[in-house]
Amino acid sequence: MEIKKLVLGACITNCYIVGSERKNCVIIDPADEAQKIIDEVEQNGWTVKYIFITHGHTDHILALEAVKEYFHAPVVISQIDAWRLEDEELINERSYVKTPYRGVKPDILIKNGDTLAVDELNFRFYGMPGHTDGSMAIVLGRIIFTGDTLLKENHGKTTLPGGDENKLIASINRLAEEFTGDYRILTGHRDETTLEHEREWNPYINIG
Repeated sequence: MEIKKLVLGACITNCYIVGSERKNCVIIDPADEAQKIIDEVEQNGWTVKYIFITHGHTDHILALEAVKEYFHAPVVISQIDAWRLEDEELINERSYVKTPYRGVKPDILIKNGDTLAVDELNFRFYGMPGHTDGSMAIVLGRIIFTGDTLLKENHGKTTLPGGDENKLIASINRLAEEFTGDYRILTGHRDETTLEHEREWNPYINIG
């Protein structure tokens, strides 16, 4: 397995490309700057099998239409957040959008507990409402891609439509309680962290 992180767009959003031993891959959150994503995939000789979206906020999907069109890979998102990908007015209302977003119809709608496999990579989807109603974490072995729900010693904002502070904190605590031991946490913004570190230092986690 190989994981590449690209930091993209005005919001400094993390996009991850996860490659298998057989040179297949998934793209997680094609945030912006589609050509950089395309170039990274091509330079590594990967074949894109899925495009995963942790949640449907503007800064995580601005390159989605171009990346999907180039690779012809199915788009995967929670059934709760799916409508966001087609709501051009909602996505384009953010002031940092320079090239208007064009709506994308998702191909695969998932819910908590669903799984998808790419060769030896087994991805499990974990519902994390609060940042948006349909935010999902993606679990891969001892790695969790948390989107904007759990950040290093912090969490994502809850002031946008669909945000709920109490739900988000409950999601973080449920994650910390249900996933025993340590996990590498790859976040939607800024540096990665570990679940062990967050149990100790994150002010929103109430369990040891």
